[in-house]
Amino acid sequence: QFATLFDATAGLAGPLVVALAAAGLLLGAPWRDRPDPWAYGAAAAVFAVFAAPIVLSGRTTFAGYIKLDDTATYLAMTDRVMEHGRSLAGLAPSTYEATLATTLAIGYPTGSLMPLGIGHQLLSYDVAWLYQPYLTVLAALLALALYAVLDRVVESRALRALAVFVAAQPAILFGYALWGGIKELLGALLLALIGALLPWTLDEKRGPRAALPLAATCASLVCVLSLPGAVWLVPAALAAAVIVVRRPRPILGKAGVFLGAAAVLAIPAYVAAVDWLPRIGAFDKETNLGNLAGPLSDFQLFGIWPVGDFRVHPHDSGPTYVLIAVVIAAAALGLWWAWTRRAWELLSYAATAGIGCGLFLAVSSPWVAGKTLAMASPAALAAAFAGCAAALAHKRVVEAGVATFAIVAGVIGLRAGAAT
Repeated sequence: QFATLFDATAGLAGPLVVALAAAGLLLGAPWRDRPDPWAYGAAAAVFAVFAAPIVLSGRTTFAGYIKLDDTATYLAMTDRVMEHGRSLAGLAPSTYEATLATTLAIGYPTGSLMPLGIGHQLLSYDVAWLYQPYLTVLAALLALALYAVLDRVVESRALRALAVFVAAQPAILFGYALWGGIKELLGALLLALIGALLPWTLDEKRGPRAALPLAATCASLVCVLSLPGAVWLVPAALAAAVIVVRRPRPILGKAGVFLGAAAVLAIPAYVAAVDWLPRIGAFDKETNLGNLAGPLSDFQLFGIWPVGDFRVHPHDSGPTYVLIAVVIAAAALGLWWAWTRRAWELLSYAATAGIGCGLFLAVSSPWVAGKTLAMASPAALAAAFAGCAAALAHKRVVEAGVATFAIVAGVIGLRAGAAT
């Protein structure tokens, strides 16, 4: 995103990424690690689910345009920012120019568009036909991040693969994906990645440079969601403090590297904030519904909402709330299980997503609240599956089986039936 800060350097974003990727392959040597087939199998299954609505249509297309025209806006922004940055110089009055004047020119965050635009630069392929595959890849990456989060609380790799397959597709997040919700999917991925990286970074066996991946992830979150998105990092910092208190270790060097790297990598967000922050007042108004029919139910955080359109309530709400209660009970057990096992990944993720979501729900508009619920919802399902694993570990096979079946049926089975 640094390259797109200036018109003259915008075209260098793709080559810069290629250079960094080559360095990563040479220095990191990822081929030395043995891949986990269960992890990649779960990611492939999630990819297939999110791709299915497009692939099964039998044509090259993208979802969501009828209900939300953000896709067209994002395509216009990507087209411009990858060639000219935020500059609108030389554009004649047109719908294209007017769209960019209400987004790029006022500091709208472009972090979520970078991989899409770089793919376009490297492949010279029409960005419109890269959009839906990009969203689908984000969903698959979310599954991989969730697999890492659950590593120490769900010992069975088969059960963990099932858990991430379901947790990566809560009803509200899947619904936003069908709207073309690029920031929601990428935000959900980054929150899960922060949860996985916090304990890894604070491991006493790792030196100060281990803070760089976490710094890059946190800076990416701010660049994707704009500077106010840093609110999500407040509970993450609290989770890090708890980890340090529970397991004291030297962190001064890591803290310095993290703060310095995060501050530098988030510079594109600061630059955009100069124009963007004065305009975000509308996002905390209760009347700002966007394309929603009304405020969404906070219960959608728990991933089960068996209706074809997440903006409306299920016709028969009784079974829905029973299944949501199962998710809540299982999630509480899962967080207790993570605490007893010192599985800080899940605890960090749940704290970041849960507390951050609560903060945004308290102060933001219904439109922003809906996006917040979507980004945080995989955490609730991940914790619920940890609870199922806890019951299984304590020889409560029947209870674990019933809870697992209820969650899977609620997230996938009932949603599929409602969509049909």
